[in-house]
Amino acid sequence: MSFKDDIKTLRRQSNLTQEALAQQLHVTRQTVSTWETGKNMPSLETLHALSQLFNISLEKLLFNEEIAMKKDKEPSLATQIDHNVKLKSRYRRWTFGLGGLIALVLVSIGILCLGYYKGIGTIDRFDPFLSYKVGYTKLPGEKEISPNNKATNGYWTAWFTDNTMGNEWTKLTLTTGLNPGVKDPYVMAYHKGSYVKVARIVPRTYINQTYVSNLAALDALLNHKGNTATNNHDLKKYKTQIHISDIVQQLVTE
Repeated sequence: MSFKDDIKTLRRQSNLTQEALAQQLHVTRQTVSTWETGKNMPSLETLHALSQLFNISLEKLLFNEEIAMKKDKEPSLATQIDHNVKLKSRYRRWTFGLGGLIALVLVSIGILCLGYYKGIGTIDRFDPFLSYKVGYTKLPGEKEISPNNKATNGYWTAWFTDNTMGNEWTKLTLTTGLNPGVKDPYVMAYHKGSYVKVARIVPRTYINQTYVSNLAALDALLNHKGNTATNNHDLKKYKTQIHISDIVQQLVTE
């Protein structure tokens, strides 16, 4: 007898309809029908399931005979197929697991990039690719920084110069409270991206003169003071971006 006859006989002996057998194997009734008409053969996984369902060896199911073990104890066909099925299932799990891990890494990197370019401090705080920097800016007026300002709750935004070269700038939003009486006040911020860990109001004399010059050049650029080697298009980025790499003093000539 052939496989198509055997599968039909086994099904009938088990009092199963094509539909019932299909449900147990998680296939369609039409699939079972193609087996019994000889138009198709089950996969290795399904053959394994059939042999367990009908309590029959794979050799008997496929060839209608038992295959004796060779003298060198080579694994039987049933053992080999069972091993291949398990390997395939294991490789599938590994593939899904690795794919999920890669997707998680890509999503995490995407979130970190979004946090950096959008200036989301809560994300930058946990970004392992960012390092802490010390930035400086001129303290705004009392009205702008006042905790009594209901519109801002004391939070204000300004550009901070992050190095003496004046080519690294970060727009930070933070709160410092009112000036405690410091003459010619500036703000020193210890920040990681847009996350501000500590901010202090300090006098100008505490700051390297180069930082003061950088901030003066930026103020001249944004307020069109002196001669500026730039245009409106260049200035737009100071309103829309969070991080800028420009040597501002090269764009301004007093």
